[in-house]
Amino acid sequence: MIYLLSEEGRQALRAIASRPVLYAFDFDGTLAPISPKRDAVTLPPSVSEWLKELAKRAPCAVISGRALDDLAPRINGAVPNLIGNHGIESSSTPLPTLLWAEGICAGWKRIFDCDQAQSLKDLEIDLENKRYSLTLHHKGIGIQEEILQAILSLLASLTPAPRLIYGKASVNLLPPKNGGKGESAIALMAELKRTGLFFIGDDETDEDVFALMEGLAIGVRVGRQSESKAKYFIKHQGEVEEVLRFLVHRMNRTPESRVEGKPSTAGAQVSS
Repeated sequence: MIYLLSEEGRQALRAIASRPVLYAFDFDGTLAPISPKRDAVTLPPSVSEWLKELAKRAPCAVISGRALDDLAPRINGAVPNLIGNHGIESSSTPLPTLLWAEGICAGWKRIFDCDQAQSLKDLEIDLENKRYSLTLHHKGIGIQEEILQAILSLLASLTPAPRLIYGKASVNLLPPKNGGKGESAIALMAELKRTGLFFIGDDETDEDVFALMEGLAIGVRVGRQSESKAKYFIKHQGEVEEVLRFLVHRMNRTPESRVEGKPSTAGAQVSS
């Protein structure tokens, strides 16, 4: 993997900044630091400001596992394009698709509530109902192998069998043959008439994008992971702000060195 903020990585950023690209970002662990309390996660003010500046210059999107009604107030208008529920939920998703997904998830939830409530409690698992998908959150830092096998045993009773996406301490259940961040990102890219996709994400839920065979111009993983399909990485979530700042200054053709503080109004003037 190539460090995005190395000279080689910055050269790739310079090249992409002149292309008609969609800039897309995961939320938890990427734009915002991860918190053990899901409801407490917020977009840092400085990241929000630089994200707004980038969105003034190029199409931007946030693609998250969160439901849209959970994600939208956290983004607070910083970008116009939001996709939730791992790609299932967006403004362009057909209503029949949403109703179909909602019905399947409601059926799964009834099984969890009626037949498996005690098992989930014993495994220290919280069930999050996101209407069009479900997530099983483990209360610990990660999911040990024996606990994961117990969870998979419980999931074997679900009909239809869910599509599973694994997170750092979670298992996401999606309706079969539906959704996926990669598919939704490419669809939005085409809708916005972009010829390439730039995407940053931080865990296994984002590998769906990194694995794209076509359309992905730059894929960036937060934290180096040798098994990731992303070509580039940044060292930690805090470096996302530097990437945003670099792109804004490159598009403005202003100095690309690190600039502290909020975006300057003078920086909005693009030289020819």
